[in-house]
Amino acid sequence: MGERFRSAFGKSPRFELSVPARICVFGDHSDYVPYLGTNIVTFASAEQRMFAHISPRTDSVVKVLSSLEGCDPVVFSIHDVGIQGPWLETLDSLGAPDTHWSNYVKGAVAYLGNRRGIEYGFEMFVQSTIPAASGASSSSALTICALAAAHIANNISWTPRSLSEMGGEAEWYVGTRGGMMDHATMMYAEKGKMIKLGFRPFDAKLIEDSLGCKWHSVYTHPAEKGGAARDSFNELAIVQREIIPEYLTGIEFDLGDDLELVVNQLPKTIEHVGLGAINIRDRFRFVLNEFSRVQSFISMLKEPNDEEIVRLFESSWNDTRDLLMTHTPEMEIIASQLREREGVLGVKVLGAGFGGNLLVCAKSWAELGPDAVEHTPGAGLVLVELN
Repeated sequence: MGERFRSAFGKSPRFELSVPARICVFGDHSDYVPYLGTNIVTFASAEQRMFAHISPRTDSVVKVLSSLEGCDPVVFSIHDVGIQGPWLETLDSLGAPDTHWSNYVKGAVAYLGNRRGIEYGFEMFVQSTIPAASGASSSSALTICALAAAHIANNISWTPRSLSEMGGEAEWYVGTRGGMMDHATMMYAEKGKMIKLGFRPFDAKLIEDSLGCKWHSVYTHPAEKGGAARDSFNELAIVQREIIPEYLTGIEFDLGDDLELVVNQLPKTIEHVGLGAINIRDRFRFVLNEFSRVQSFISMLKEPNDEEIVRLFESSWNDTRDLLMTHTPEMEIIASQLREREGVLGVKVLGAGFGGNLLVCAKSWAELGPDAVEHTPGAGLVLVELN
C-alpha cells in the first residue's frame, strides 16, 4: 500500500487508517426511527476492512486513489464541493449528484466544510476487502475514512460519537437519508464483542456473543445503490421520520399489548408527492417487529436456544420480503439453498437489500461452500501515525 501511495503522490503517507465492515444482526432500519427508543445489535467484521493511507496537504486540494476496479483517480478542491446554508435543506434543493464512488469522499469534505469551514485537503489511497454494494457498508467505511482524513488535515479532534453522527449526515450528500448505525458500529466496535446500539438517547454497549455459532455472509449480486432502490430506501426513512410520528401524536401505546390497535389507527397507504403510494402500516409493523426481535435476541444470549434463533431469522426474512419488499429472485434462490445445508440456523438480508450479502447464522461445524465468508467480531476504527 505504501508503495502505491508513494508512486501516485510522490511522497510517503503519514497516517494509516483502517475501518471495518458492519454486520447488523437485528434492528435493521431502526436507527432513524424517532418514536421508539430502538436498539440494534451489530458487530464489526475482523475479516473485511477498508484501509486508507493519508497525507495532509497545505492547500485546499483533495486527491483520492483506490485500488478497487472501476474507481478512477479523483482530484477536487474543498471549494468545488462547498455547500452553503442548512445542510439537509440545501441538499434537498440541489438533488442527488450523478452516481460516482468519490461522492462519499466529497460528501465528507463538503459536510466538514459546511460545519467547520475547513481549509486544508489531503491525499488518500484506499484499499478494501469490503465488497462494494454488498450490504456490509463499504460506502460508510469510505465516508469515515474521508471524514477522519479531513479532520487530520485540519488538526480537528473527534470523538467516536461525533464521527458517528457526522458520518450519518455526511452520507446524505449522495442522495440517501439514512442514519448512523453503520458509522457507530465502525467507531465503537471492539475485538470479540457485539454492540448494542441505543438511539434516543444514543448509547453503545458491548455485549458477549454467547450463541456458540458462526456468522457468515454470502454474496448474491450487486445491490443497486441509486434509482429505484435509493428511492425505496429513502421512502423508509421518510415514513419513519416524518409521516408515522404525525399519526402517533397523542397516542400512548404499549408494544406488547396495543400493537394491532395502533396499527389499525394508521392508514394502510397514503399518496406522497414524489414517492407515490406508500404502505404506512407495513413500514410501521416492520420496525416494531425488529424492535421485538432485538429484545428477544439479547435475552436469548443469556440462554441460547436454537429454535428461537431459527424463529427470529425466519421472521426477519419474511418481513424484509413481505413488509419492505427488498428481495430479488436471486436472493430468494440463494437463501433457499443455504437453508437446506445442515447446520444452518437462519438466513437474513444484510443491509438495505435489493441484492448484496445475506447474513447466515450456522453451527460451527456447518459447511457453507466456497462463497461463504466467515465474520468474527473485530475492532473498530484504528488510526496509526507512520514514521
